[in-house]
Amino acid sequence: MKKFLYRNVKRLVRLYFTLRTVDWIKFWRLHSKDADVVVFMRPEFKSIFKDSFEPDIVLIGVIVKMGLPLRVYTGNKYGQFYDKTIVYNASYLFNEHKFQNYSSFQAYVMKQLEYQGNKVYPRADEIVLWENKEYMYNKFIELGIKHPETRIFHSYEDFKKANLQFPLLIKEAHSHASEGVFKVNDAADAEKLLTGKRFKENNRVIIAQQLLNMRRDLRVTVLNDEIILHYSRTNPSKEWKPTSTSHGSGVDFVTFPEKWRQYFLDNNRKLNLKSGGYDYAWQDDDLETEPICLEVSPTYQPNPTYDVTGKKYTYGEWKKKLLFKDSWDEAYVKCYFDIRYKLFESYFKQDSTKQ
Repeated sequence: MKKFLYRNVKRLVRLYFTLRTVDWIKFWRLHSKDADVVVFMRPEFKSIFKDSFEPDIVLIGVIVKMGLPLRVYTGNKYGQFYDKTIVYNASYLFNEHKFQNYSSFQAYVMKQLEYQGNKVYPRADEIVLWENKEYMYNKFIELGIKHPETRIFHSYEDFKKANLQFPLLIKEAHSHASEGVFKVNDAADAEKLLTGKRFKENNRVIIAQQLLNMRRDLRVTVLNDEIILHYSRTNPSKEWKPTSTSHGSGVDFVTFPEKWRQYFLDNNRKLNLKSGGYDYAWQDDDLETEPICLEVSPTYQPNPTYDVTGKKYTYGEWKKKLLFKDSWDEAYVKCYFDIRYKLFESYFKQDSTKQ
């Protein structure tokens, strides 16, 4: 209960900073039912606690700052819209029918809206990469993007017949951050995981992946053929574990392998993404070898730059602190808003040049 209260008080602090990203007086001047720009927003109260409400408020703030008349639509009758510009955030809450492949379902809805003459941002072919690992790895194979050796199976029996070498990683097809990633050391570990009720209910495929010898990865955020943010995360343990800051990894915002800059940009072009958050690693952490793309997402939560030199806490500890002044939450909201503003400004500029 204490952790629950702490986490949600911290979320309310972040919500305070999020609400400040909107010029609400200007919003009411610009808001119109007949506006060409429509912001899809989920109205459920639970969205406040599902990482959906904050991005939607930020998106409203972005459109208001751009000075564009807008309509905020909180319903679910999406088929009524024709010849509009629709902006939205990826969200589980769009998946009212509880499809397992919620990313493909959301992409399908956006594809239908595009068919009806709407301009949709992000595009349907971008959002389909959101938390959709089966599609993502097949796309990597199609485009020749180097990634860990990956096999996709449609049954546990097929997985067993493959006689794969252990240890390896099992990834859930629809998951984010370090969730849904499991290290299995042997066949017994694999059987216990893959025949378990939870895994079988949540997955129709089994994604088995080579376990790299790595203790460090690099997050590269690309927007408009430019790397706008990068940081490496280092696992301090000798044993493999996810490199997310929640697992205690150190963060370095300075060091960057310049020789691979163009390589990263080329991969983004291959995927035809306006923006993407990429995780790269190197076998044996050898930066002279070709980078290996672990994952990519068209929508992501950035870690804001922060120097912990001389501090009595790590970046991960700062991220968890319940602070108001000089807090991770305030820095995160600012960083996220700035990135989203650049992204949607780019969408609209691209649109105007085509006319």
